[in-house]
Amino acid sequence: MSDTIVDLDAIIARYATFDFDDSTPLLDAGLESLALLRLAVDVAADDDAEIDATRLVDLHTVADLKHWLADLAATVQNGGTR
Repeated sequence: MSDTIVDLDAIIARYATFDFDDSTPLLDAGLESLALLRLAVDVAADDDAEIDATRLVDLHTVADLKHWLADLAATVQNGGTR
C-alpha cells in the first residue's frame, strides 16, 4: 500500500498548486473539481472506466482524495466500475 500512496502523492502533485499533506483541505492544495476529475481519469487509466463523480462531495482532505483514488484504481484493476 505504501507504493500506492507514493504514486498517488506524485499524481496529486501534478494538479496541486500548493504544498500538501494528508490533512490538507483540497481547496488549500489548490485542487478544485476539474482537477479532481482529471486525477480520477489519470488513475483509472481505462477509457471505458466509469467514474462516480457524485463521490466528490465527500472529499474534503488530501487523505480523502487518496482513499477515493486508491478505491477507483483497485476497482478498475478488478474490472468493475466506481
